[in-house]
Amino acid sequence: MKKRNQILLSASLLIFSITASAQWTGPKYGEDSVECITNMSLYRESFKQRNYAEAYIPWKKTIQNCPISSKNNFTNGPVILEYLIKNEKDSAQKEAYIQELFDLYQLRIQCYPEDEAYALGQIAVNTMRFRAYEWEKAYETFNKAIDLGGKTTSPQVLDVFFITAERYMINKQLTTEVMIDAYDKITEILDEITDESEIAFDKAMRKIYLLQNKLDSQLISKDEYEVRYEDLAQDSARTGKIFEQYQKVAKNMDIRFSNYAKCKDLIQIYGKKLEQNKDERILRQIIKFFVKENCTDNNIYTSAVEELHKIQPTAKTGLAMATVSYRNGAYQDAINYCKETLPLLEKESDKISTYILLAESYKQIGQYTAARESAYNILKSNPNDARAYVVIGDLYYSSAGACSSLELPAAVYWAAADKYSKAISMTAGKEDDNQKKIYSDAQTKLNSAARLFPKIETYFQLGLTKGQSYRVGCWISETTSVR
Repeated sequence: MKKRNQILLSASLLIFSITASAQWTGPKYGEDSVECITNMSLYRESFKQRNYAEAYIPWKKTIQNCPISSKNNFTNGPVILEYLIKNEKDSAQKEAYIQELFDLYQLRIQCYPEDEAYALGQIAVNTMRFRAYEWEKAYETFNKAIDLGGKTTSPQVLDVFFITAERYMINKQLTTEVMIDAYDKITEILDEITDESEIAFDKAMRKIYLLQNKLDSQLISKDEYEVRYEDLAQDSARTGKIFEQYQKVAKNMDIRFSNYAKCKDLIQIYGKKLEQNKDERILRQIIKFFVKENCTDNNIYTSAVEELHKIQPTAKTGLAMATVSYRNGAYQDAINYCKETLPLLEKESDKISTYILLAESYKQIGQYTAARESAYNILKSNPNDARAYVVIGDLYYSSAGACSSLELPAAVYWAAADKYSKAISMTAGKEDDNQKKIYSDAQTKLNSAARLFPKIETYFQLGLTKGQSYRVGCWISETTSVR
């Protein structure tokens, strides 16, 4: 009886399409629990020692006789089979191991139906790895896996799906809309995951910053700081890693997607769609894709933003309306939209972008004090964001005309240089691309300000000497030093 059951199960492992449709109902430890536990123990010992070839036979017996004895049977199995596939020289045997890998994921669905999305994702990925000629089947499996898995879908599955969609489009000689649909499906998930992980990371870093302030203010002891810091550091590292993994996928997709979604292509595709249908999904796609490709200076994007903000106003549409208003020279409207949007924003990066836009809008209508206040709000959101000092430096730099009544109007460039120098000191030596960009921008602006410093003979006549403190009046009201 036991032998007959083993034969039946072995046969079922080879039936690719049937195993996923039924749920495993056999006993947890099989018909022979002693044999099951013995094989589990043997393979686990070899597995721990990374002797995967030796672990294979007792693992296989475990999977055949008592697959649900432990879920580790399904997590360890792919490691064992991947090793055998990689090291097998005989092509027929290698193919047999590959088939076992596919069968294992199908059996996992049968034993653990809640894992269907994950298992299908792995089947699709491995189809493209080992049987790329079955790209059409892989494409269909990817779609099902992602639809089922949603934001639990792994970065690997999302990444390989996009590559598969490209092959599907080319081989079937379809239009670029295939890539647009695939990109839309993936970015819906990516945007949600990256937003959540970025918010979690921001919160963790904020807690570390506040903890450091408590230590500096002697509100907590060094010992308490170290205990609490360790937990917070682990939280930030974990959320940061998740964010980094999905950001990498997003970056890879953006590079590939740009080959199929040039601005002119987007305008042509969505110009027609917008004429036929103005539902929310189309409007959201337009905003997302056009922003990604820096294709926002056109009527299609503007119309989509305005229409979506009427239908379903959100923080994102409010920020988009502020941006459109600023570009059209409607600076007061931009200010109003920014103010409406700020309380709704959760992501630190969105808040900072809004404060920068608000500062620039105030600057355009000559409200420099309000513009500076917006810039300082960037530092309240993130004390380490050097862009705030660049923005303030720009405000001071552009104030020479507004402060022409000063005895030394060109002193505003000293004040501007102080802010640019601060930004430079905060970003010097940083490896992050954004930090490097801020550093380069601040350095260029510092050089421009330096060329406009008051001449020595000019400030000498006022009784000033190099290195002396000097109070810059007007709206700036800051103390700088004579250069």
